[in-house]
Amino acid sequence: MTAQTNLPTSYTPTIHLVFSNPDLVTPDENALAERFASLEDISPSDVVNVQWEQRDSHKCLGRIQYRDHAVQVTGLSMPLPPATMDQTVHVSRWQPQIKAAIRQHLSHLSLLYTGTNPDPVEKMIALYHTAHALDHENLLGVINPNAWTAHPPADFLTAESIQAYRQNIPFSLWIGYVKFFIDKQHFWLTSKGHHIFDVPDLAYLIQADEKLDEIINHFNNIFYFIYEQDVVVTAGDTLAIEGANVTMKFSEVEEGADFLMGPSGTLIIEKTRQDED
Repeated sequence: MTAQTNLPTSYTPTIHLVFSNPDLVTPDENALAERFASLEDISPSDVVNVQWEQRDSHKCLGRIQYRDHAVQVTGLSMPLPPATMDQTVHVSRWQPQIKAAIRQHLSHLSLLYTGTNPDPVEKMIALYHTAHALDHENLLGVINPNAWTAHPPADFLTAESIQAYRQNIPFSLWIGYVKFFIDKQHFWLTSKGHHIFDVPDLAYLIQADEKLDEIINHFNNIFYFIYEQDVVVTAGDTLAIEGANVTMKFSEVEEGADFLMGPSGTLIIEKTRQDED
């Protein structure tokens, strides 16, 4: 089992913090509120309300609320299920030694967004504020089940880094890119986690001579176009990539390729040079 008492819908931002120590280490109400108050994003007029219903070395259940944000915190002194690790850590793009360290965790905290703020970026930042407040030397990684990905703590949980996420969405942390192989040289690359931002996921069939990072860059540009312009893109539409002499054509996921489908739908993209149109 995971530490979530109420399973969220697939549209609810959720992250798991995994630790090397078997016993849970959580600050009391006052200490946790003080850690939030130290963040530059939290003004002196903000009231940070922390309530623990249960808190010991084996299990915890609590709620943190400030402004229009609320985060449910649940924890267990046991690892996450292997299936969760396979779908997140295993398919993430980090180095093998980092993924191996995260896999060896012995306890976890689950953070579930339950507030009313409508902005998906602010929801994610609220989760990362909470992760910052709960961080300690035994933290091995942050797991994002909606995005099928995970990352080490590194400098990603510092107050400065979290504040910068408003200016530039951290795609490497909040969006996953998963390979579904057709054969040894051809595979589908599919984004995971776009639905948290009310954007359809994207899929592209990569050929042997194509560069993975180039396609991911196209994914990110398309995401920004749909998210920031608040446009609806459907099958049959095209989008020119500025400065790349490339046009993206969108189509529906074909029958039998349900593994590509995201919670808010998936669009397959085909890349053609504009001088070929």
